[in-house]
Amino acid sequence: MRAGVVFALVKKEVFQIVRDFSSILIAFLLPVILLFLFGFGINFDTNTVKIGVIIEDKSPTTIEILDTMRHSRYLDVKVFDSRNSAEYALQGGYIKGFAVIKNDFTKKYLAGQKPEIQVITDGSEPNVAKFVSAYILGALNVYKTVKSFESPSSKMFSGSSISVVQRFWYNPSLKSSYFILPGSLAIIMTMIGTVLTALVIAREWERGTMESILTTSVTKGEFLLSKYIAYFLLSMTSILFSLFLIIFAFQVPFYGSYIAFMIVSAFFMLGAVGFGFFVSTISKDQFIACQIAGVVGFMPAMMLSGLIYEINSMPLFLRILTCFIPARYYVSSITSLFLSGTVLKTIVVNSLILGAFALLMFVVVYKITPESLEG
Repeated sequence: MRAGVVFALVKKEVFQIVRDFSSILIAFLLPVILLFLFGFGINFDTNTVKIGVIIEDKSPTTIEILDTMRHSRYLDVKVFDSRNSAEYALQGGYIKGFAVIKNDFTKKYLAGQKPEIQVITDGSEPNVAKFVSAYILGALNVYKTVKSFESPSSKMFSGSSISVVQRFWYNPSLKSSYFILPGSLAIIMTMIGTVLTALVIAREWERGTMESILTTSVTKGEFLLSKYIAYFLLSMTSILFSLFLIIFAFQVPFYGSYIAFMIVSAFFMLGAVGFGFFVSTISKDQFIACQIAGVVGFMPAMMLSGLIYEINSMPLFLRILTCFIPARYYVSSITSLFLSGTVLKTIVVNSLILGAFALLMFVVVYKITPESLEG
């Protein structure tokens, strides 16, 4: 391996990247667009839900319960006169669920029994349905707590003196963007790393420069190493640019070590770059290489990394398949670094796995890269 030759080839690649405006756009404009989409387009937070309330038994008690629901910052309450009107609003999507205070509510309450409130939600949106039920239950618990202080001897509101105090670690405000934006780095960098490099060798074949390179004394190792170095540096610059945007533009806190971030990102990008070179080498066509990189690189990273869908809730076959998706380990590392700090065990294990994948891709690319036109 001749260092002078590698340096000259890297210099040539850098000049080519600077002249090729599309590479700059992919490396720096694409992250801005994708971070904007992930930051504002994907949000698992449901702050306020619209619900309906039907009061079949109007009494001071039921009116107090209605007022408690109305004062909840999580509920936007509308009162309906009948079930039919509430069902019509639910079917039309105007509300996400409704509560029915039945006509025997006050009677059971005065008798010391446990009156029931029926909650009907739209199951076509399971997450929202769970929020509706939880928010209504929360409002009722607030009402029960207030009444238990006002009437300690009440049979309905008497109970254990033990109370549960919740505390959320790592993401106290429960903002989903604090998890989505760091994790989206895996998706974005997979896309950028594979698409950038998927065009490189294919472009050499299309323009005929590959034949010229094969006729020189440049070895296969020197050729690949120069490509790796140039596009690895460009990809890492793109990662630093994205990190800057996430921390300063989107105000996502970062509690981990920047050195650990750079190490795990470097291993991940080496694998992504290697995969892009693999696609580029086997296709030898820029359009086909770009399509393969987008589908094979982006979709598995999006669907099977654990960013959008919980891995433990997937079928066994898909859970096994996720073990071969590098983005899974990068998402785990990045979200840990952003939200909980540098968990050394997590970073080391994931870095070793990502490093093994990067090494495997380099070996595969080296094996399939021809040394001559006949090869």
